[in-house]
Amino acid sequence: MNLETLSRKLSQTLSPPRFQHSLRVMNFARELARHYQIPEEPVAVAALMHDVAREKDGPEMLALASSYQIPILPLDKKAPVLLHGQVGAELLKREWAITAEPVLEAVAYHVTGAPKLGIVGELTIIADFAEPARQFFAAQVARELAFRNRLAALKYIYTQKIRYILDAGFLLHPLTLEARNMLLLNESGEE
Repeated sequence: MNLETLSRKLSQTLSPPRFQHSLRVMNFARELARHYQIPEEPVAVAALMHDVAREKDGPEMLALASSYQIPILPLDKKAPVLLHGQVGAELLKREWAITAEPVLEAVAYHVTGAPKLGIVGELTIIADFAEPARQFFAAQVARELAFRNRLAALKYIYTQKIRYILDAGFLLHPLTLEARNMLLLNESGEE
């Protein structure tokens, strides 16, 4: 997985602002990977490619999800953008020849989170939420937490996302709740 080749191709796929966001997420994710002493490449690839399907419109997202046999929940029909992670993972597998499971898992679940997500996925979610151009208070807090305790950062991010979704009156994805609950259960020693 050559990052330069992927980056060049992605720059032709996404709008300039979305591509710049992807680069910032990748760079922050690489810092986190070094901090947690895990291999950088899968984290960098997942972070760079996380929004590969983000700019597809609702009908196209639903059509792709259907053609890839991705289960479509009623809330996905109301908010197809929730599918861009899973659709993106399938696109990476089918059209970009990316087969590394940690990368595909990270891309698939960066939108909603998931219980028992691997570290590549965890760092991708953190980097996406807290990349340096995001200046809102919760992103700043998440950036600080990210280097102290990645699971605390992840729990904080899920909590902030849930609060935002509830306050905005949007539909809440069950995987986000399950992911946060799993972190809380693991804190208390249960599984």
